[in-house]
Amino acid sequence: MQGHRLLFEENEETFLRAPMFTTFVAPSNKNWSLRNRRFYMSKTTRQLANIISVTLGMRLFSMLIIIPFLSVYALNLEGGAPWLTGYALGIFGLTQAVLQIPFGMLSDRIGYKKMMLAGLIMLIVGLLTAAYATSIYWLIFARALQGSGAIVTVGYSWISSAAGDEERDKQLTRLGAVLGTFTMLSYLIGPLVHIVLSVSHMFVFSAVLIAICFVWVLLFTKQVDPEVRKLKSAEKAKQKSVFNRRNLMMGLMLTTNNLMSMAFFFMLPMLLTGVLETNRMWMILTPAILCSVLLLPVFSRLSQKGKGKITIGSLFIVEGLGFGLMYIGNIAGIVAGTILLTTGTFAISTIVPMLANRGIDNQQRGKGNGIIVSLQYVGSFLGAALTGTLWNFSPDFAFVFTGLVALGGMTLVATFPKNKQAEAATA
Repeated sequence: MQGHRLLFEENEETFLRAPMFTTFVAPSNKNWSLRNRRFYMSKTTRQLANIISVTLGMRLFSMLIIIPFLSVYALNLEGGAPWLTGYALGIFGLTQAVLQIPFGMLSDRIGYKKMMLAGLIMLIVGLLTAAYATSIYWLIFARALQGSGAIVTVGYSWISSAAGDEERDKQLTRLGAVLGTFTMLSYLIGPLVHIVLSVSHMFVFSAVLIAICFVWVLLFTKQVDPEVRKLKSAEKAKQKSVFNRRNLMMGLMLTTNNLMSMAFFFMLPMLLTGVLETNRMWMILTPAILCSVLLLPVFSRLSQKGKGKITIGSLFIVEGLGFGLMYIGNIAGIVAGTILLTTGTFAISTIVPMLANRGIDNQQRGKGNGIIVSLQYVGSFLGAALTGTLWNFSPDFAFVFTGLVALGGMTLVATFPKNKQAEAATA
């Protein structure tokens, strides 16, 4: 019975055959219990989910470990200027935002595995192109290519199609947790890697990591049967739209948060120029991120206990204060501001998706998270591009801009809809 899902009925010996994402071989022992069969199917789903989760996490890791050092690196390339540096830093967010939903739709047509592999190839090519870029324009092109493999939504859809109703919610929640973990690790490990590797060599290092993931996906996963994809697509078409005010506002909170995060990573190396070399930035970033990791459970528990709205609003205030301290310009202000900003941005990027997913139906998590991820990456682009452009005129303009963005985040939280569903999500 290879290449097929076996669906069982407790009081019948008959097996109903339906296509499945992986090979399942029924043991010849007729006494093999229904419970064991279901356990085996659940195990294969978990294995697939683990491969997808780690691959998407490593994709995030490979791009984010370079972020803290990219602005100074880009400035030293031919044609480097603050406003172009901002585009080099943020353009990958724009291509990811634009292509997330098209990639997801195309994966429903030609297959999740094919689109996942295609996205990984595009990322590898983009990383290697960036490693050998000699001008700012080549680097911008390479960063756009890195973001064009927008496969986060593909991963959510792949897991949603392969998992049963009981497993889907659990595996998608685990995927979100893995992505958050790899994000944390990238900012912890990146500064340490940069001690021994230059930025160009870090691009090559990242390409090798993604190549390993490519082989893993290629050899150890199997395509979802076309009939299953069609069935899932038909189910999605009948479902209620996830394009509503609640999801839009939560997505905009993440847009705002990512905007400030990328503004921070543009500003930090600029402020430290002449004070601290980029390969010693770990002395500031690592302690700040460790503080963020330690404080994250506190903010998460507050959000889960009905204080989500006040927690997120307070974190936007913390981010605004962080930029204010960095504006002072001395090393103490930069260190304190870094701690506040990493704490705020990491907490919001974890809490908001967690709360948002409470209001998204299990059958629509792929689409719902695709919208949220797209809005998140829009913020990544705007944060780097606009901050770089304003910095080109005056750093003062860039700091005023970040203050206004923090105020915008607080406004979004204050005006969040108060219907029962929204309250349940932010409770």
